[in-house]
Amino acid sequence: MNATGGGLYDVAVVGLGPAGRALASRCAASGLTVLALDPRPDAPWRQTLSVWADQVPMWLRPEACGVDVLAHTVPAAALYAPDRAVLHREYAVLDNEALRRALPLGPGVTVELAEVDDTGVRALTARAHRVVDCRGAGGRLNRGPLQTAYGIVVDAADAAPALGGENALFMDWRTDYLRGRNDGDEVRPSFLYAIPLGPDRVLLEETCLAGLPAPDPAVLASRLRSRLAGRGVSPAAIASPLSVERVRIPLLPRPGLTEDPRVEAFGTAGGHGHAATGYSVAAMLAAVPAAVHAIEAGYPLPAPRSPLSTALHGVGLRVLLRADDGTLRALFNAFGRLDGRRQRWFLDAASPSYQVAAAMWGMWFSMPARNKAGMVAAVLRPSTRTSGGGVPITSAGTRTVPVEGE
Repeated sequence: MNATGGGLYDVAVVGLGPAGRALASRCAASGLTVLALDPRPDAPWRQTLSVWADQVPMWLRPEACGVDVLAHTVPAAALYAPDRAVLHREYAVLDNEALRRALPLGPGVTVELAEVDDTGVRALTARAHRVVDCRGAGGRLNRGPLQTAYGIVVDAADAAPALGGENALFMDWRTDYLRGRNDGDEVRPSFLYAIPLGPDRVLLEETCLAGLPAPDPAVLASRLRSRLAGRGVSPAAIASPLSVERVRIPLLPRPGLTEDPRVEAFGTAGGHGHAATGYSVAAMLAAVPAAVHAIEAGYPLPAPRSPLSTALHGVGLRVLLRADDGTLRALFNAFGRLDGRRQRWFLDAASPSYQVAAAMWGMWFSMPARNKAGMVAAVLRPSTRTSGGGVPITSAGTRTVPVEGE
């Protein structure tokens, strides 16, 4: 098939963020004709994209694509909940420009500068045999649970007191911050995420894993400033950071656009995000080859995970949204006690259900009885809250962080 002479494109890809560009690039490399639509296809990706280094798929490694897509790697990140644990797995920040170079839009891709709404996505079925929505999880139209954060990027020397001698802080649940006037008991607990972006810069970020409603960004900013000041970070670095990051990640995809089998979704729009952690990039990249094969063969795009894995992620999301502070910290304390294999099973968005269940059982088994009771209460408590499209919050969907000020 091809689009010359008025024929249909093999596939239309809507949105050229990391998911859309990866799919469009690999489809074209397989000989498919691709129509890609994005209002600003050449705009730099300002978000910080993080993965575990071992999650970079073979087709995206330097020996395969000729580009090193990793900007920086960090070994042995620490977890405090409040007990200290070390995650013996290399954490990596992607080089966004290198990732774009590794995903070229060659002559097989026709790019149109257009912002397409839901109606426009459906209309593309007249121009392409398959239509894939890669616009993300719905942005501000998505009224479901959110992961939110406020962070600053500072020089490594300024960040050292916050890190306290650690290479990185994957999650620091210690409550060494002052509660402000708007920081009431109903505001979900948060943790410090501190990751070097390179040899000279560190991201220091106060993160709420899940909220419905999400905390006011001002609350997270206040917590971060008080936490950093208490640890000895210089007031000048806090007041005048190199850049500021504000995070808003929908944890569940918006409901599907249509039942038309020619309209599908990929990336966070297609449920590749981890509903209990917010991570999506690694799972999306790993799923690209299978998605391309499905488009070539005329099959539906593969589901990001099994229904049982999705249900287990949903259980984790309910706990994050409803558990009290003590139960939530006990949960991650238990995560820190897992062996590295089961930690990986829980964190990886595409883990099969038996691995997710084994990791969750290991966490449950080592928790104190009072916190187990808190977990049960959080999971079983009835709720009428739904996401923006009527999807119950019990249904479930690395880390993608919008960056401002760079």
